[in-house]
Amino acid sequence: MRTTRTRLATALIAALAVGALTTACAGGSATAPTTAARDETVIIGTGATPQTLDPVLASDVQTDFTVGGAYDKLIDYDEDGAIVPMLATEWAYNADATAVTLTLRDDATFHSGNPVTAADVVYTLDRIKALGVGVASFLSSYASSTAVDDTTVEIALSGTNTTFVGALSKVYVLDSALVSEHEGDDHAQAWLATNDAGSGPYVITDYTANQQATLERYEDSWRFDEARPASLVYRYITESSTLRDELKSGGVDVATGIVGTDLDALASTDGLEALQLPSPLQLFVMMNTQEGITADPRVREAIKLAYDYEGHIASILSGRGSVASGLVAPTVACRVDAGPTEQDVDEAKALLDEAGAVGATVTMAYQAQIPEHQKAATLLQSNLKDIGLTLELQTVTYPEYVAMIESPETTPDLGLLWDFPYYPEIGPMLFRVYDSQFIGQTNYALYSNPEVDALLEEGISTVDPDAACDLFTQAQEQILADDVSVNVSNPVTTIMLRDGVGGISYSPTYQLFDPTMLVVTE
Repeated sequence: MRTTRTRLATALIAALAVGALTTACAGGSATAPTTAARDETVIIGTGATPQTLDPVLASDVQTDFTVGGAYDKLIDYDEDGAIVPMLATEWAYNADATAVTLTLRDDATFHSGNPVTAADVVYTLDRIKALGVGVASFLSSYASSTAVDDTTVEIALSGTNTTFVGALSKVYVLDSALVSEHEGDDHAQAWLATNDAGSGPYVITDYTANQQATLERYEDSWRFDEARPASLVYRYITESSTLRDELKSGGVDVATGIVGTDLDALASTDGLEALQLPSPLQLFVMMNTQEGITADPRVREAIKLAYDYEGHIASILSGRGSVASGLVAPTVACRVDAGPTEQDVDEAKALLDEAGAVGATVTMAYQAQIPEHQKAATLLQSNLKDIGLTLELQTVTYPEYVAMIESPETTPDLGLLWDFPYYPEIGPMLFRVYDSQFIGQTNYALYSNPEVDALLEEGISTVDPDAACDLFTQAQEQILADDVSVNVSNPVTTIMLRDGVGGISYSPTYQLFDPTMLVVTE
């Protein structure tokens, strides 16, 4: 790819010229001045609008994508799914995997200048446990931790868990000295919603909710790389057509969340490259298995058979993806491939009639700001009408949906959402989404099956990976047989890049891409 910094500088003129004109149609987004020169600034256009910058909610794609550059993890995974060191340079389980000892690097500092120490790791883990939200669902076996010295942390688990170290790839370590000054009575949630307490390669210097965030390169980062942009600007733009136009005009340099028709329109645009990455994402319709007519498995199967899967891939994804064939995407090891579901309207009608549910109304919560979700909701509404069900749609944010499923009485009949393993191990995701102990938290379908619970809990505590995979396989087969969800699609992640920007590759712990990979090229 031929790239020049001059091209990026030229793009700034176009961005400034159209910025005032596109603010309204861009969902309130605008291009703000940055302290870095434009030729070292990369502007990211995305519909992944965070509700908070608190890294405890890095379980949400929207939060994770913005804060990922400002914080450091303890460990991470490479593109082949192997664990690699970050703040933690070494780790070891005890004999029965009921405890883990971490050794930390000694040259990392927070943006405040404070050194990163074992005490900060303990503070971060204890805060996650106390709040019990977001990434806490990955750390359910965390009991306590102790700072042995500045670079050694001993973590006690509530039982054997051989996948615990992997979960640390979703833990962003906080500056405990800074955060404790703002703790209040909410563990500093209000303060961290708009402030930075990290040690990552970037510092969050400006943030306007629902509009944009500016991050400046942290020169004292232990992983400093001068090839990275000096400044990242996130513009939160929910309309795909606006993202398309901003790419054309130079208002953004990188864009995610563009729908297929707009990607097609950009295909012949000079100076743009479409980068397609594997994705861990899967689109589901989770069905309430405890309340309403969806408690009847015949109704759940009818809804599953009603959907036009091939139409979804062709018209909504414009061929950029495939029909889901299991509970997780094909990028995940130890998955059961049950084959794609095929639409069968006649069978769906017969099942609905047998259940006495013809003419009933069901509700579905969905995130209208995500283009694939919006179009899938409308398609499902039409498909269910064809079999005799009325679908009432309710737009929500992801945090609002999580609040709804805290009680069976407030859980909608259906919930349309993306889900995925947050790191490349299938067991923790199955455990989080389908074990009954997480009803009211991350078990979206309120699903309860004692046999599945036993399989998942034994799998999580099994040291032999082959034996664990066998247990997870049995659990998947039972969950699929219970028709807990409509397994819709596995979209491909398409990122549009302007000439002068590169460096991105597949990273299995980021559902979009790792922003610290971005480089400004010559």
